[in-house]
Amino acid sequence: MTDKEFDLGMEQIRRQEKEGLRRIYEEYGVYIYKTVLSVVRSPQDAEDITSDFFLRLWQRAEQYRSGTGHKAYIAAIAHNMAVDFLRRQGQYNESLDDEETFAEPAANDRTDESVESRISFDEAMSRLTQKESEVVNMHIGLELTFKEIAQALKIPLGTVTWRYKTAIEKLKNTVKGGSAV
Repeated sequence: MTDKEFDLGMEQIRRQEKEGLRRIYEEYGVYIYKTVLSVVRSPQDAEDITSDFFLRLWQRAEQYRSGTGHKAYIAAIAHNMAVDFLRRQGQYNESLDDEETFAEPAANDRTDESVESRISFDEAMSRLTQKESEVVNMHIGLELTFKEIAQALKIPLGTVTWRYKTAIEKLKNTVKGGSAV
């Protein structure tokens, strides 16, 4: 969906036309869900937050400003809603150190090589940290640039690129049969 098509959808929502919301949902429903899931790690909670996201988009359509890059806009809203949910649950810890993700797996963490070779993409993604998964979903799923991701998440550009690089290495190792936990 182009910025112009998204702007048209938002204009329809402002006029209380459900068609605009339907088109945006069909285009971005899965990506919003995956963005939220990468933060909350609970499919049920991600579904609820995704529903709330589209309700919020409907209710606050007047706040959207066209020409500002709709993908970063919706990614930021989804991310913020997921983080707010975790904060309300007392489960969000901003001080989690990304360095923890570099710990070597214990020898008994390895599984049979034949099982590892058949690992699905979703299983591989589940081995990423919350922050890594979020960046991958935003970059690949929403096709956001690293700069747009940095703006949406309000973190430095270098942090975004580092998380993405680390995540891609973990995914490569996982798919090749490594245990990138």
